Amino acid sequence: MKTKSPSINSHQESTAFPIVFGVWSFFMLCRPQDYLQFLGYLRPGLTLGLAALCIWFFSAKNSKKNLPADNQLKLYSYLTLVMVLSIPFSYYRSGSLKGLISYVSVILFVFLFYRLINSAEKIRRLLFAYCIGIAVYGLSILTQGSLMEGRISFGTMFDPNDIAFYMISFITFNLFFISKDNSGFVRLIALTSFVLGLLIIIKTGSRGGFIALLGVLAFFLFKRSAAFKISVLQKVLLVLLAIVSFQYIDLDLGRFRTIMDLKDDYNATSEEGRITIWKRGIEMMVTHPLTGIGFNSFPEGLGRDREARGLDAAKWQTAHNSLVQIGAETGIFGFIIFLVLSLNAYKIFSETARGGGAAWLVKLGVLAQAGFIGHFVAAMFLSQAYSVYWAFYIALSSVLTCIRTQTVVAKSINCTSSSVRSVAVCRVVEPA
Repeated sequence: MKTKSPSINSHQESTAFPIVFGVWSFFMLCRPQDYLQFLGYLRPGLTLGLAALCIWFFSAKNSKKNLPADNQLKLYSYLTLVMVLSIPFSYYRSGSLKGLISYVSVILFVFLFYRLINSAEKIRRLLFAYCIGIAVYGLSILTQGSLMEGRISFGTMFDPNDIAFYMISFITFNLFFISKDNSGFVRLIALTSFVLGLLIIIKTGSRGGFIALLGVLAFFLFKRSAAFKISVLQKVLLVLLAIVSFQYIDLDLGRFRTIMDLKDDYNATSEEGRITIWKRGIEMMVTHPLTGIGFNSFPEGLGRDREARGLDAAKWQTAHNSLVQIGAETGIFGFIIFLVLSLNAYKIFSETARGGGAAWLVKLGVLAQAGFIGHFVAAMFLSQAYSVYWAFYIALSSVLTCIRTQTVVAKSINCTSSSVRSVAVCRVVEPA
């Protein structure tokens, strides 16, 4: 008798669910409504999210509607609870409540992503759709964007630093589709998206984005993996090619030369610079350790602090650091959970990359590692603690954990079944 292989999150679902979720996640992550403004009036994030939730709720088995047992999603649930509990103690309660209501779509995205994305094919389809979406967004930035003080900007959703953060968060996944096992058309789109991402990160003039990009490039230069067999000579040639290319591309590299020159940088010397803001944020976490100053209330807290110190024309500014932001707004518990979630995600990607499983899974683990490095480094210079892009990596880490577990269980079952049929002894089971 044949033994059926286990399937993660397996449940009966409507055929409409994958389609609606895929379109919704495309709007969430790739944001076509930013360059096709008429789509914004349709509120795609809200309407498609509710549609996906309703379809899943009425199609899934009742036994599958409970919270998942995955450790990452448990921690994410606790983080959400900490956010909610911070609202009664918020410096700006109405703003915190409004911000949390907007954040519900991100929470919904995480749990539905985990429920639906349960196979290699689904992951490939979604990632390729995201690569296409980011490539189109990149073309829109280059063709419709404007230069302000030598930095490219576009629309009202992202400033130049946010654009760099957006691009660095997904740029590595293009490499998943550049290999020879994909069609020429797929490889062309992935290569185009990758090149556009590199160019736009540089043209934003974002120093945080540039440092994040260097981190990603360093990862690939020193990473040893069967998924990416690049010789030392090839690595050297790539670095030299990048250096030479920058000499002939019309880019303003002046801002990047100031990264190590902190002596005259306002970020190191001014009350409104990042270092001072980070210090104030840490003080808020220390003085409000249990509840923080409230979800989405950092600008209010900083403004009040400056007023209390008698500063003229006190400004309400964001944290410019995701760890400082989450710590100040949700307290020590939120800070610790956020950090543990991030460390766990990187650990899962690393274990997947060296797990010795299917080639596509190993490759995805390597790319997720690199992408998360770039994402996290960039987030250390921006207030992106509640970003859907960070949430995407958390959801992806949960899915990869389940797929790896499924693979091990399936191999164990198949091996046992084979042993019964052939009277052979199975002694090796691939570790998770």
